[in-house]
Amino acid sequence: MSDKKQSPKKSDGEADKGVVLFKDNIKKHAREEKDTTEVENQSTESQQTSAYMVKLVLIGDSAVGKTSIRNNYLGLGFEKEHMTTLGADFAVTTKTVDDFEIKYQIWDLAGQPMFKNVRPRFFKGCFGALAVFDITRKETFHNLTNWIQELYQFSGRSVVPVIVLSNKMDLGEHAVTVEEVQEFIEELNKKTAEHKIENFFLETSAKTGQNIDEAFRIMGEYIVERYSSDKD
Repeated sequence: MSDKKQSPKKSDGEADKGVVLFKDNIKKHAREEKDTTEVENQSTESQQTSAYMVKLVLIGDSAVGKTSIRNNYLGLGFEKEHMTTLGADFAVTTKTVDDFEIKYQIWDLAGQPMFKNVRPRFFKGCFGALAVFDITRKETFHNLTNWIQELYQFSGRSVVPVIVLSNKMDLGEHAVTVEEVQEFIEELNKKTAEHKIENFFLETSAKTGQNIDEAFRIMGEYIVERYSSDKD
């Protein structure tokens, strides 16, 4: 797999830097639903197809670093403080993964409980998720189970692949061990094995950029290989 990267490019459908209000995202989501549906048609074509549109969701509790991870991937840099995502926000960027051009539609879902009733529509049609927790806050790790259940319930595809990201690795005091996360992934893989879905784990830092590009690359590669296969 090539490590070649393309610089993120702005498009008409890409969110501006900063918070997008929930009501604005409803309108944006409606415009993007057509593109999301078209991915299903692309996934049944042969592996000679070279361009794909992949919808991903960033899930996890509030303040675990989801928006910072997305901004880092988009080349927007790291902000120590930023406004809380309201409802959901999304951006679009195109990357080259191996011989494939992947247009990532990245949905950043608000982590506050008050938005739980409006999140389902933003899960719909996603092909995978980056499940983020804060390595310094153990409760955010424990809450991943609920987030993944919500993902399965509303994705419209039942079980989809997940990459668990232990974020804020640049901070000194870690409340969760690597062994705990690996055990979580092993148990998750046992549950998704019957669906032929594999899940992954990476240590990340939105501040330093540690494994941010790698997370999106792995997910994009996995989704393309899985859904472009005639057997699946």
